[in-house]
Amino acid sequence: MNSNERVVVLKQEQTAAALTQSVTRALAILSCFSDEQPELRVIDFAKKLNLTQSNVSRLLTTMVSLGYTEKDELTGFYRLGTSIISLGGIALNHYEIRKQALPELHDLETRLGLGANLAILNGPHMFYLAHVDSHKSPRMYTLIGRKNPLHCTGIGKVLLAFLDKEEAESLLKEEGMTAYTDKTITEFSALESQLESTRKKGYAIENEELALGRACIAAPVRGRSGKVIGGISLSGPLSEINLSRREAELSAILIEATDKISMKMGYITANYYTGI
Repeated sequence: MNSNERVVVLKQEQTAAALTQSVTRALAILSCFSDEQPELRVIDFAKKLNLTQSNVSRLLTTMVSLGYTEKDELTGFYRLGTSIISLGGIALNHYEIRKQALPELHDLETRLGLGANLAILNGPHMFYLAHVDSHKSPRMYTLIGRKNPLHCTGIGKVLLAFLDKEEAESLLKEEGMTAYTDKTITEFSALESQLESTRKKGYAIENEELALGRACIAAPVRGRSGKVIGGISLSGPLSEINLSRREAELSAILIEATDKISMKMGYITANYYTGI
């Protein structure tokens, strides 16, 4: 390789490195948005990412042109753009479990007047793929795309219960068992008995452990191999869900629904198997 060829190769490598850095920074900008901070200014990004405001401005200009962010010209704040929504829709529609669960979620809400939710395991969190709001107590926001802790949610307990003990404990250590109310379980040893109960009964309950005044009941969805691949929950205010009186009723209806979804996902349960 002569000197001219080496110069060309070096420039190509520098260009590739600069492009990689720009992509990394653009993704970091997107990661700055959250439910708590859905809109941010250039200076906010710069502080969070330890970048100059000029670098952030250039990246945001490109991202606005591509629809990944939008700028409010009056306030100077940026928010996520429609391209993100489009990609999110594509991602959601890719999940077969969501397609199969949605009819059952709508049926559960219609029959019971409670919120019906679908979530999967996502690292040390549960991740909502679908949510049908209760017409009796509608939320002002969607749960889809949100993450919640595992140790103090019904679906979280279901997902933990069917993991190996070591894996479940590792996930909880990674995220920590934060106390959200005075009823939140914050020690794995105390949670273990609930996980054992979940395995025996086939469902989990959560009573004001994440938010005061609210409760839920959840059951697992299984895939073809029998592995738990997600969970469905019924949730609502204590006055509506009333687990002390309705636990048996709600658990039976919920397990019937999750069995149907599991069958659609290829799992043959003992209750429904009639082959030779």
